[in-house]
Amino acid sequence: MGTTSPLARFESHSHWFTETSLEDSLHLGECLICSNLLFSERRAIHSFLWEGMMSPRLRSAFLEGGGFCARHFWMAKRIEDDGWRSGGVGVAILCENLARSAIENLASETHSNRPAALGWFRRKRSLSLPLPVQGCIFCRDSMARQESLVEILEFLKDKSAWSERLARSPLCMRHGLMALQIWTKPQSKSQLRAALEEYLKQLEADLEEFIRKHDWNHRDEPLGREKDSVLRAIEFLTGLATQFPFQRVAAEGGGENGSRRS
Repeated sequence: MGTTSPLARFESHSHWFTETSLEDSLHLGECLICSNLLFSERRAIHSFLWEGMMSPRLRSAFLEGGGFCARHFWMAKRIEDDGWRSGGVGVAILCENLARSAIENLASETHSNRPAALGWFRRKRSLSLPLPVQGCIFCRDSMARQESLVEILEFLKDKSAWSERLARSPLCMRHGLMALQIWTKPQSKSQLRAALEEYLKQLEADLEEFIRKHDWNHRDEPLGREKDSVLRAIEFLTGLATQFPFQRVAAEGGGENGSRRS
């Protein structure tokens, strides 16, 4: 029995669906993988809150993983606040389950004492804490989806329509490095490496100009393309700002709190 080529697998219905999903993410004009993940995560969390959490299997997976990571927990709260105007109780039920589980864990001696220091220099052993991020079901799904999307992009980039689209939505540093490890064509990897280097050099130049114009000797010079260089740098190096559920905090400095994007 012959094996199915990667190209043939891409032409399958599932890959066609993924291509359609990527097309829906293009309008943000940011890293295509980041924006696609943002939409898919929110859809998945909404589905979990609406009906998934009532499944014993999914509820068990949630509890065994220690709940969601902080980012996905706050995202779930924001989604519920926006989607259930009458007051959703899904997140409250999940928190109640976790609180009950935490009470049971406190009854054991497993996490009561820190292990004794070892060695001549009294090096401390690392703490053993049940961090939610270690078992967040959405973090696991997100990693698998990222790898799948990056793999598919190698085939999409050779299509004339997608070549222009990808130029408008370049990969961020994280997904660019992921592609360099996953992609198989040397030419594709070489082109991507050159594109990342070119983007970084331009970003570095914009940041230098931003910093220069904020020196007191040059503050009268109007800002040009470097005006949003800090935001572009953070998004390229760490991810889109829109994926984080920002809230106004009175202690924040630097202008009016309402200027922060949500």
